[in-house]
Amino acid sequence: MRWFFGHHETRSDLNSVIIARMDVARQNISPPKLIASLRRYDLLPAIVFIPTRRGCDEAASEISLDRSQPQEPEKQAERQLMFDRYAEASPEIRGHKHRKILVHSGVAAHHAGHIPAWKLLVEKMMSAGLLNAIFATSTVAAGVDFPARAVVMSNADARGNNGWRPLTASELQQMTGRAGRRGRDNVGFVVLAPGQFQNLRKIAELLKAKPDPLESQFRATYTSLLNLLDAFGNFAQVKDIASKSFAFRGTGTSPDLAERIWRPFERRAQVLDHYGYLDFEGEKVTPSGKWLADLRVDRPLLIGEAFRRGMLDELKPSEIAGLVASIAADADRDFGAGRVSGSLAYALGNFEDVVYDISGVEWKHHIEPVEELNYSAAAAAERWAKEMSWDELTSRTKAEEGDLVRLLSRTGEALRQIAGLSAANSVAAATAREAAEIVLREPIR
Repeated sequence: MRWFFGHHETRSDLNSVIIARMDVARQNISPPKLIASLRRYDLLPAIVFIPTRRGCDEAASEISLDRSQPQEPEKQAERQLMFDRYAEASPEIRGHKHRKILVHSGVAAHHAGHIPAWKLLVEKMMSAGLLNAIFATSTVAAGVDFPARAVVMSNADARGNNGWRPLTASELQQMTGRAGRRGRDNVGFVVLAPGQFQNLRKIAELLKAKPDPLESQFRATYTSLLNLLDAFGNFAQVKDIASKSFAFRGTGTSPDLAERIWRPFERRAQVLDHYGYLDFEGEKVTPSGKWLADLRVDRPLLIGEAFRRGMLDELKPSEIAGLVASIAADADRDFGAGRVSGSLAYALGNFEDVVYDISGVEWKHHIEPVEELNYSAAAAAERWAKEMSWDELTSRTKAEEGDLVRLLSRTGEALRQIAGLSAANSVAAATAREAAEIVLREPIR
């Protein structure tokens, strides 16, 4: 792999050469100039990593408006043919705002704000050698495999849910690992583009750093506790199984083990005992707990209590979809200023009472209370479940299509989980099943 730095050549174990004589502490290089420089050095196709979704979209748009970019009539015709064929199976891409940019300019933005069908088409075109550049956020590096001849790093920071933060060593390795096409390139190139927030020193430190330690995703949850206790029969076995998880290997002393593993489970066991899903003294799962253990959704206790109290029985499919969406969505994600219907507002009010009740019990047992309901998500899901068209929904919510797809996919899958609880409540399960079928229609899969 070769590294191209924006200002001077470095002497290290890496091969490096000069590609631009620009001070990296000054303003960013424009996307058209960047692509022109990469083309001049035969470094296309490229994946250009940009920290924000908006930045990715704007970069692709700038390229499409730049008249100095060379025309590629043969590739353009191939892109149009692939687009038309793909649109037959995924018609939702026909109205995508970047369709002309993709076909005519051979560049694309790729991030979580785009619908899955669009991202898959971009990936297929890149793999087929029909694109010159993809402008992507760092998330593309973790789960998509379309190596390019060059990878361009425009920033030493990443933007997450809690604001800006430095890239980690593992993130940088994932991103730069896309450089070099198997079977086509003898070497891959990584370009550090000049810019206001570029930090060569930080990148150099990350290159020398060891990979970030693996972090286990094992967590003490209500459903994991119920399933473990039901399977192994007593708390001692639950503690033993949990201690063997990757997260706690080498933890050390038994006090550490008790504090880090068992205490979160014990607190949740007491909450479940309060609501009758678990017999704490008898160390066994109750009949109610057995069906709650099968509910693999976010905040299962909240859904379980609403389900058991009959709060879902009188709801219409669109209303139960809105209610489930209110907890399936990220609490801070905005899906527009749309209002829920009067009947859904009443149901959400009752739901808030359950949230308040559970939060009080969790607080008593030193568990961080659940987040608030997302009313904007409830309104968006209710509209969709009333069979509003996709174009109208995206227009009214002003939300990015990818965020809407994620919300509605999670909502539909949660509704399917509720539908599976027919033995506990056949009325609500039947409504949830009907709602899931409506919500998971095209372009939601």
